[in-house]
Amino acid sequence: MHPRFPPNFPRQQQFEHYQDTALPYVGICADLEVHQLLAYCRQHQLSAYRAILFACTRVSEELTWMRWRIRDGGVVEHQQLDCAVTAMGEDQQVRFTSIPWQPDWASFNAAAEAVLAQASASDQLYNGSPEGTDNLVYHSCVPWLRFTQMVQPMPMNPACSVPRIMWGKYDVQPERTLMPLIIQAHHGLADGLHLAQFFQVLQSYLDAPERWLTV
Repeated sequence: MHPRFPPNFPRQQQFEHYQDTALPYVGICADLEVHQLLAYCRQHQLSAYRAILFACTRVSEELTWMRWRIRDGGVVEHQQLDCAVTAMGEDQQVRFTSIPWQPDWASFNAAAEAVLAQASASDQLYNGSPEGTDNLVYHSCVPWLRFTQMVQPMPMNPACSVPRIMWGKYDVQPERTLMPLIIQAHHGLADGLHLAQFFQVLQSYLDAPERWLTV
């Protein structure tokens, strides 16, 4: 079967080049300003963690390259992405689960709260969507530590085209609050320009939470 690609796929040459590399991933860690978001969440008694999950998934759906996935030697484009996330179990070990996408904050927040509570109470590593689904974006958080870089586990054979997003402990300063975030993606689908685009669009959400966090 001949590999298939989305119409007018612009990265054919780059895709073919990085398919032959031993480590076909690219990642960037940078700070995001979250003062406005945290203040809004405190004012309205909202979970900043679930708000960040919602914002990251919304931005991922807005950016075409975040919806591309490598499959059968070609590329497919998803129209909807679910939010894969980690949860901490009662035994202090990680659990994997996923939040089905909801386009509005209230629905997403309710689904996320239920899914995360269920995963935390589970004694199983995998919860939610079955392993192997690729219409996801993986999210994780290390709230105990501020970092400037982190390597996330990525399959090598075959390589994985699901982006990984992780953020760390807030750096609270007198006039701003910074949050480190790293995004990793398959280099056949994205370059540094695309990763920077993700940060720019996400920052626009974090700067104006009243636009999308309806209360």
